[in-house]
Amino acid sequence: MRFTAIALASAALTTTAFAAPSPGWEHGVKNVWNGKGYGGWGKHKQKDYGTPGNGNGTTPTPDPGNGNSTCPEVPSFCLTDDQADEIAAIFRQLISGYTLELALEVLTEDFIDYSSAVNIIRNRGNDYPFTVNALTFENRAEFVAGHGTQPPIPFDTLKVWHGCDTTTVQWQTLRSGAGNANESDDIPVVGLGLLKVVPAENSFGFQISELYSEFNSAAWLVNNGVFTPSAVTTSALPTATAGGVKVRSLPHLNVI
Repeated sequence: MRFTAIALASAALTTTAFAAPSPGWEHGVKNVWNGKGYGGWGKHKQKDYGTPGNGNGTTPTPDPGNGNSTCPEVPSFCLTDDQADEIAAIFRQLISGYTLELALEVLTEDFIDYSSAVNIIRNRGNDYPFTVNALTFENRAEFVAGHGTQPPIPFDTLKVWHGCDTTTVQWQTLRSGAGNANESDDIPVVGLGLLKVVPAENSFGFQISELYSEFNSAAWLVNNGVFTPSAVTTSALPTATAGGVKVRSLPHLNVI
């Protein structure tokens, strides 16, 4: 998260090369997530008809209900709502209360973290020395070395969504400059983090293998005293009049 304060997880928040997400768990493999029934599917039941591309160039055909399918219905490895909330809580803990023990247990050794927002914060707004659109951390050891030295950042979870093996978290911090002697503002910073998980033999039954996160890096830099924003001299809000809507001028910043 500062993501040079918090790697987000990041060099400061946290995650392109974007390494393409790895294929889902193999079709037909029994759900054994630490005996917790992760394929029991929670409130959102799903059917798994196999992994597209099964080695012979074909995709298994869904069961039409007459027993003549090429791939019988089996539960897929899907997170429940409660498990997704647990992953979101772990993500929050990595930012607001990081410990080495937690990182070692919940992150895979080959964990990757990508965040262009973190990269540009590490560059203090420049496009170097870190490549803005490249991986932030290429493995768990890099994450621990970079993020583990950052002060904790107050962190609130706003929304949580999930698929079978991914959880997306919308989050907010009102003190992204916390712990920085140059903290100069408290502009809210809102972001999104997508976490991919894999089954694991640990107390959670899973580990986080990939993190992709983006957030308001401009506000983060202002809050940490890197930039001083210019005064706002115009309004982008339209004004309703009897003759229609009058649109006020806005400086062109290549935003839209």
